Amino acid sequence: MNAFKTLGQVLALSALALGTATGCVWEKGLKTFTGQISLKGQPVSGSSITLWQTQAGQSPKQLSTQRSNTSGAFSIKVQATQGVVHYLVAEGGDIGGSSADHLTMLTVLGENDHQQVAINELTTVGSVWPNAQLLEGTALEGSQSALTIGSSQVENLVDQSTGRFGATLLKSTNLLNSETAARMNVLSDLIALCGQQQQSQACNQLLALTNSDNTLSAMTSIARQPWKNAGELYQLFQSSYPINKATELRTTATAPYLLFQPKSFSLSLVFDGGGALALGKLMFDGKGSMWSGTNWMPGSQSGVVNNIGGGVTHFGPGSTPLSPAISGYNGQGINGVGWGTGVSEKYAWVGAFNNLVGVFDLKDGKALGPATIDGDVGQLQGVATAANGDVWIADNTANHMIQFPGGDYTKGKRHTIDGLQAPFGVAVDAQNRVWVSSSYNNKLTVFPGDAPDQAKTIEVNLGGRGVAVDSTGHVWIAQQSNSPQGALPPGAKMPPNIPANAPQPKTIMEEFEAGAEYLLTNPNITQTGMVGLISPDMKVFKQGIAKGTAYIPWGVTIDGNDNVWVGNLYGQSLTHICGVNPANCPAGKTTGDVIHNYQSGVIQMTTDVIVDDAGNLWSANNWFDGEVVINPTYRGRTSTFGGGQGFVVTYGVAGPVQNPLMGPVRRPF
Repeated sequence: MNAFKTLGQVLALSALALGTATGCVWEKGLKTFTGQISLKGQPVSGSSITLWQTQAGQSPKQLSTQRSNTSGAFSIKVQATQGVVHYLVAEGGDIGGSSADHLTMLTVLGENDHQQVAINELTTVGSVWPNAQLLEGTALEGSQSALTIGSSQVENLVDQSTGRFGATLLKSTNLLNSETAARMNVLSDLIALCGQQQQSQACNQLLALTNSDNTLSAMTSIARQPWKNAGELYQLFQSSYPINKATELRTTATAPYLLFQPKSFSLSLVFDGGGALALGKLMFDGKGSMWSGTNWMPGSQSGVVNNIGGGVTHFGPGSTPLSPAISGYNGQGINGVGWGTGVSEKYAWVGAFNNLVGVFDLKDGKALGPATIDGDVGQLQGVATAANGDVWIADNTANHMIQFPGGDYTKGKRHTIDGLQAPFGVAVDAQNRVWVSSSYNNKLTVFPGDAPDQAKTIEVNLGGRGVAVDSTGHVWIAQQSNSPQGALPPGAKMPPNIPANAPQPKTIMEEFEAGAEYLLTNPNITQTGMVGLISPDMKVFKQGIAKGTAYIPWGVTIDGNDNVWVGNLYGQSLTHICGVNPANCPAGKTTGDVIHNYQSGVIQMTTDVIVDDAGNLWSANNWFDGEVVINPTYRGRTSTFGGGQGFVVTYGVAGPVQNPLMGPVRRPF
C-alpha cells in the first residue's frame, strides 16, 4: 500500500485549520498539514500530538511532535514514504482550564481523501477496534497485510476528517440493525470521563476496570476482551451521565446511547455488494483480501427447493467489493457454491454445486478454470490447501476426495477411500495428514496426503461440518447432533438423512432441505450440536464442547492464540472457545470452555467465521429467514429473504494469524 500517497491525499488537499484558509505548504519534499483535537466538542489545548510511521518488519517511528494551540489546532510535517501507515497519538492537554493527564487519543489514517484531520474520542474508538491486536501502548505493529487491513477498516467506523461516524456504519443495515453506533458513543463518553475535571473519580474507575493508565490503553483492553467487565463499564456510564428528570434523557451523554446493558462492547459491521448473498466458506489470501463462493444469486428468490446459483465474491482488506455486483466472478459456468472455498498461493478455488471446480487468479479474479479432473465428480464441498501446496476438495455426493498436487488445477486426481461418505469439511495438519468430516455418517476420516489408501476413521457425532487444526496438531470439529447415533428428544420425527439405514441424499440441497425441515417441524428442539476435540494421535480428547450454546454449529477456525471460533448457524452467533493452551484464555477458563458468544442484529444464520491477519473476525451470513429457505412456493414480501445478506466483521477480538491458511494455523511471522 502506498501509504504516503494516501496521507498526502488525506492531509494536503485543502485548508485544515479551524476558521482559517491554510493550504498545504511544500518544503524540501515535506507536506505540512493542520488538524484539530477536541473532546466532547471542546478544543484540547497543549496536547502533545505525535505523528507515527509504521511498516512491516520495523518498529514504529516517531516522525514529529507538536502541541495543539488554544483552539485545539495543530500542524504536522510529513515526508513522502512508500509502504507505510501513519497515525496520530495525542497525549494530555488542557480542556476548559483543567488538565487531562490520563487522556490519550488516536487517529489511524486510512486510504480515502479527507478534507481535514480530527482527533477525538470517536476517532479513538474507531481507530482502536480494527487495530486492537496490533496495538501495544502507542506502538502499532504488524505484518504488511495486518497493517493494511487494520488501517483500511477504520474509515468504516469513523470518518477521520470529521471525527464523526463512518459512511459504512451510517448505512441503514448497520445503523438500524446493530448496537454498534450506540456502543461507540458509550465508549466515547467513557473516554471523555478523563477530560472532565468533575469526573476524575469516574476516570479512575475506568482505568481501574481496564487495568490501564490512560484512555488509549483502556480502549485497547476493552476492544480485545469486550465482554470483560461490560456490566461495570455500563454502570459507570450510567452513573456518570445521569438522566435529566426534566427531559428524561441523559443530556450530557452522546446520543444515541445504549438503553440496556450490553453483553459486550464488541463492534460489528455488515458488508455487502460484489455478489455476496448466502456466502458459505470465507478465505483470505496473503494480501488481506477475502474470497467466498455464494450459494445463490442476489436478488433471486432462491432457497434449497428452487434456486439460481451465485458465483464468487472478492473483497479488499477494507471490505470494499472487488467482484461485480449480482453475479460475482464467474466466467466458467459455476452455478452456486456451498462450503467449498479455498485459497492457495496463486489461486482462489471453489467447489461448485454443478459438478465442477472453479479456479480464479488472485490478482484480478480472472477465470482460469474449470479445473481438469481425471474423471466425473459430484457436487462439491470443502476445500483445503496443504503446506506443500496440494489442494484437496471434498466430493460430497459422489464420495471422492479430489487432489490437485502442488496446486496445479490441470492435474486433478480422484481418490476413492473406503468408508468415505458425503465428505464435507477438510483440513490438513503439519504431518500432511488430511482430515475429512462427513455430513452423512459419524466418521471423521484421516489419511496421509501421499497415501490416501491408508485411511483411518474416528467415531464422532453425526452431522460433521467444519474441521480445523491448531498449531499443536489438535483437531476441532463441528458436529450438528448430540450423539453418534443421532438420539432425538421424545416425539421428534427423524429427518431422512440421519438414520444409519437411510439413503444418502443425492444432492446437497436435498440434504439441507431435510435438516431444515427437521428443525422446523420439531419446535421442541431448541439446541442440538457441539464441538469435538481430537488429539494428534487420533483419539477423541473431549466431546460436548459448547453444548447448550451451539445450535447447528458449522464453520470452525483457529486464531493465533490457538483459541477456537465457531460459526453457529441456528444460534446466529460467533462462539469463542478456549483452546488447548489455557494460558492464552481468560482466568478461570480451560480447554473447551466457552469464553463468549458474540451476537448482533447484523449476524444472521452463520456458516463460517475466519480470522484476518490483524485479528478481526469475519463471518458468513449464509441464511436469513429459515422458513423462506425451505419454502417451495411464493412468499410475497419475504420471497428474497432466503439467502443471508453479506458478511460481518467483528473487530479486534481474535489472535492475528498469517494467511492464506495452508496446513494448520500459522501465527504472524
